[in-house]
Amino acid sequence: MTRAERRLTAAVCIIVGTSLIIGASLTFLITPMLDDLGLTSDEGATALALPSIGSLAVVFLAGRLGDRIGHRRVILGASIFFIAGSALIAAAQGMPLVTLGLLLAGAAATAIQIVSLGLLQSSFPSGSSRVSAFTTFGMVFPAVYLLVPVLTGWAVGVASWRWVPLAWAILGLFMPIVVLRLIKEHETRQPTGELWTPILGGLVLAGFVQALNSGNDNGWLSPRTLAIVAVTIAMATLTALLLRRVKAPSLSLAPLRERALVLLLACVVLIVTVNTLIYATLALEYLYGESVLAAAIYLVPAQVAAIIGAKMLAAALMRRWGTARAGTVVILGLAITLFTLVLMRPDSPIGQLVASAALFSLFGFASITIANAAVMAEARPGEAGAVSAYRGAASAVGSALSIVFLGGIIGLVVRTAYLEPAGQLPDPQSLAEGLQTHGVVGIIVALVAAALFAGAMRLSASTKTR
Repeated sequence: MTRAERRLTAAVCIIVGTSLIIGASLTFLITPMLDDLGLTSDEGATALALPSIGSLAVVFLAGRLGDRIGHRRVILGASIFFIAGSALIAAAQGMPLVTLGLLLAGAAATAIQIVSLGLLQSSFPSGSSRVSAFTTFGMVFPAVYLLVPVLTGWAVGVASWRWVPLAWAILGLFMPIVVLRLIKEHETRQPTGELWTPILGGLVLAGFVQALNSGNDNGWLSPRTLAIVAVTIAMATLTALLLRRVKAPSLSLAPLRERALVLLLACVVLIVTVNTLIYATLALEYLYGESVLAAAIYLVPAQVAAIIGAKMLAAALMRRWGTARAGTVVILGLAITLFTLVLMRPDSPIGQLVASAALFSLFGFASITIANAAVMAEARPGEAGAVSAYRGAASAVGSALSIVFLGGIIGLVVRTAYLEPAGQLPDPQSLAEGLQTHGVVGIIVALVAAALFAGAMRLSASTKTR
């Protein structure tokens, strides 16, 4: 990497890392915030969902704006909304300001992440520097989730919860400074065109994900779920009509006509679905009786392994074997490491679970890093933002399916936990069987992902050689 390339990569990682702190700390913030503001548990659940709704609603809009008016300009604008949203949460005296703040901050954070990945693709289209840039980018997520949950859990235990969103706002102030100092203005501005189709497309995606979450939480035939489904169908119908009638719609479907890209996006969905620490966290809390903060500390080795996988393992294999072979190997490695969950027993030592989580995090984050690089490599000139938006959408769908699909299969874990009398741990055998099921299902899903990745890379290679 040249000095300029290192500066750009560092700037992108700092900005994206800052944008991730809300998701990494919000879970620890909800309980003290509810108590202080006198909010109900239902309002707390709504608060947890708001950043996701705001994020998904702008995913296609952010990609479009990044391609048309420039990635640097969009990041600058989004950073202002991030700071404003964080400040509103810190000053909130009730649900209205909490709602507005979380929507603003969540939407801004996703816009920053989508546009930053598009900027990387535009700046590093090929070569060894591209490997360094994308693998460095890949380790940002686990690095943030290594530090922020533990720090947030400690902070709310010794001070007011308001210091946490205030810290978001203060850190957010560095984003525009980093952009102005480290990212050069080299993009030309083009007309944005109409913006209704990308906005509606994002709302359809948000509705789809919320329908999955509501169906899992409230039942598939509950009034809330049916209402979300009805609204989502209405928005999807309106979007389809606009796409047919508008002469040059801003929501580009062209990337979805590339079969290799579609297969790679499906691969991203599957990897995100199985590469989750949710059920390891549940086991730490209910099988071993650890607190939420203690569970986060026990999973520090998994986050460290994720950093190593995203940066060192992915980079070494991509340089040695190329993206196609490296991706197939690490996804197969993810399938093998998930077998360690199958070996979990009710009397297994806690160290066995910690080691298992570290192993599949190592290969899981190496897999998603290489898959992301492969997805972005399919972007045509001027479409990096659009492809990044589809990648973000695939990741969001994978996260939702992780809860719905794996959660439905391993539902006995959660149900048992809440059916036990207060103060008692759930049945250890049920919890162990839940982890075993996660391992078995995860192996199958990872093997399918490996096959999709290998097929997509062969298809991409054959298309480019024609």
